[in-house]
Amino acid sequence: MNHLIIDPQKDYLLIPGLVWSCIPGEPAGGLAVYISRGAISRVIPASSAYEGSGENMEVINMPEITLMPGLVDCHVHFSMDCENLFQAIDDWENRPQLVEQRVLRAAADYLSAGVVAVRDGSDRNGIGLRTRDNINAGCFPGPLVAATGRAIFRKGSYGDFLGPGITDIDEALDQVSRLKAEDIDQLKVVVSGLVSFREYGNVGPVQFTVPELRKIAETAHGLGISVMAHASSAAAVETCVLAGVDSVEHGYFLETRQLELMARKGTSWVPTLSPLGNLVKTGSLPYEGAVMDVIRRSFETQLLRVKEACEIGVALGIGTDAGANHVFHGSSYHDELGYYLEAGLDTKTVVSLATSVSAKIAGLGDRIGSITPGKQPYLVGIETNPQDTGLSRPGSLKALKNPAWVITPGSCR
Repeated sequence: MNHLIIDPQKDYLLIPGLVWSCIPGEPAGGLAVYISRGAISRVIPASSAYEGSGENMEVINMPEITLMPGLVDCHVHFSMDCENLFQAIDDWENRPQLVEQRVLRAAADYLSAGVVAVRDGSDRNGIGLRTRDNINAGCFPGPLVAATGRAIFRKGSYGDFLGPGITDIDEALDQVSRLKAEDIDQLKVVVSGLVSFREYGNVGPVQFTVPELRKIAETAHGLGISVMAHASSAAAVETCVLAGVDSVEHGYFLETRQLELMARKGTSWVPTLSPLGNLVKTGSLPYEGAVMDVIRRSFETQLLRVKEACEIGVALGIGTDAGANHVFHGSSYHDELGYYLEAGLDTKTVVSLATSVSAKIAGLGDRIGSITPGKQPYLVGIETNPQDTGLSRPGSLKALKNPAWVITPGSCR
């Protein structure tokens, strides 16, 4: 893989075989992409690309490449080790150098997979937030990171590894203000428990009422912060949508009523198929007492809801929950795309969700998601015409799995 880091002091002229500027539009030939001062300046005919070019321009010919917006993962956890959450938490406190090594490897793995941007879903030690800042400062290469810092959850309920916890709504609102001061990009609120792998449909009680969660969401929105909510079960998701959160994460065990409500309210959904799908695919049980039939049934139900949500018009974000058991940073993104195909979505729709739609859900739509003037050059180049390699035919997204080029700006914040 060629990783081109754009120097903001230089101009670049990229001349690929095809440019896929906006998805789900069509890739077009005979175009060149001009990058100036660290941003996409214009897309111009390749025949006139050299007109007015200066000495400080680097010209890169890519005749066998389709240049397209990079992929976006709407839900990851840099803090987690993809194997054992309890061990990862222990490492935060006792082996910080090991955690740092994992973060470096994860950042590199995202780029290798063509994932140029991620939204980190919180940890109580602020690892995701520091990772964002270190990448932005140029300490090491990695994707663009939207970070939630530490999550809000009710003490005594699920979520103690994600944040300090609150006991009442006044404390929650105070925590929103403190997180804003820490420069979070979005707010994470935990509204339900985890999906049980022992008892189908069991996720525990809802942590907040609609009025309580609405106060949290309104406070965050008043500070210019979007709200992502961890929620599974019909009751938890309905609470989130009625309270005005921006995106629902996981959302297992939904019914048509909640999907229709989400479509009406404009609430996005990040279904995170990989945590269950990868266990089913590998036949792995994550802990003693887990039942594969329960995991498989929960996963298959989620596939049905994803298809229904797409048909109803819910905005779907591609999010892996990377860091969870058997959900590996970077590579599991392509597992996730495969599960969307398994759910019955066509390839062009999936690629659209993976780029422009997910960029918007992650709060990055003004910066990435298309090859248009003013956007930042977070791009990937895949070999040959995507129409020839299967992207336009059902059942294959292999062309995205091993990009020939990944393009990112230098330190940019």
